Amino acid sequence: MIILYISGLIALIIYRLSLANHAVADFFRDSLGYALRFILTSATYYLPFSLGEIILFISVPSAIFILVKFIIKIKRSQDKSRVILKGASRLGAFICVIIFLFAFTLGVSYGATPVNQEIGLERRLISADDLIYAMNILIDEANSEAENINYIHDTGSTKMPYNLKELNIKLNQAYINLHEKHDYIKLINTRAKPVIISEVLTRMHITGVYSFFTGEANINIKFPDYNRPFTAAHEMAHAMGIAREDEANFTAFLVCLYSDDSYIRYSGLVKMIEYLSPSLHHALASIGEYDVYLEITSKLSSVIISEMQAQASFFDKYRNQPIARVSSAVNDAYLKAQSGGRDPDERDLGVATYGLVRDLAAVYLHDMYNHQD
Repeated sequence: MIILYISGLIALIIYRLSLANHAVADFFRDSLGYALRFILTSATYYLPFSLGEIILFISVPSAIFILVKFIIKIKRSQDKSRVILKGASRLGAFICVIIFLFAFTLGVSYGATPVNQEIGLERRLISADDLIYAMNILIDEANSEAENINYIHDTGSTKMPYNLKELNIKLNQAYINLHEKHDYIKLINTRAKPVIISEVLTRMHITGVYSFFTGEANINIKFPDYNRPFTAAHEMAHAMGIAREDEANFTAFLVCLYSDDSYIRYSGLVKMIEYLSPSLHHALASIGEYDVYLEITSKLSSVIISEMQAQASFFDKYRNQPIARVSSAVNDAYLKAQSGGRDPDERDLGVATYGLVRDLAAVYLHDMYNHQD
């Protein structure tokens, strides 16, 4: 019990220090953090279901059962204070275990050296010209990949041409491809697992969840298929120590981009078009050049236009869900609490940090294609 308390306290101190110091965060992310993530991911890898989801399922009834049993024990005991103290100490020890796991599997990574610095990418304010340049590249590449798609649902959404097991194999290979280009990730062979309560997650507007206590990347299989490769790559990025949401999105985009598979590339390109499109629309409309936006987006292939329309139609019935507002508020508070390792002007963004991937992607595409030229 004492060891657990000491471990929890040390973990909490290191976690807080890591949010203020990249070197501390990098060290523990790549040493003890990597070891824990590797052990947990390996231990749960061959389970065909999400152990993290099962644990969450049984946690509520288990907590109620333990609480009722504890209350009964207090009533029957002649030394109630001793029973309460013993129960509280056990609860505290359990919390220390959770703190330890969170701190080293995910928490310290929030303070790690930013991905753009790891790969020598300048993070800067992007202009309308940057967005135009990036969007043109994305549309050209996405249109090219769309030509290879032969499977389309009646809804107009494309169909992933293989199962989730095959997707995992392809994504792990894509991570190897990315590592050969940019080695900022310590690779762990992992897999994305389908979530039983995908309908509930859809109502909460959640496409995927990383369960740090089991090392599992979990994805919502309710959304149209083209979301799956990008979402799976995003959650896998968390399993490999990329904690910040914009950087997990950026890593997912790069993984898709460097994949040998056409559908995975298509997924990453279309998702990035969706991220950049609102910013491009706003930037051009604000300077009276909305016609330029229409001209650029008019180049989207019929497959991608149909894909986006199908996504919008699917999401219509989930758009105004009260549970989604609660989920977003909780996530927003959580992300703000982990923002100590960010630049000062990004620390109050919360869920808005997901969208910062547009800046990283725009600069990366600009630098990559200019270098090729």
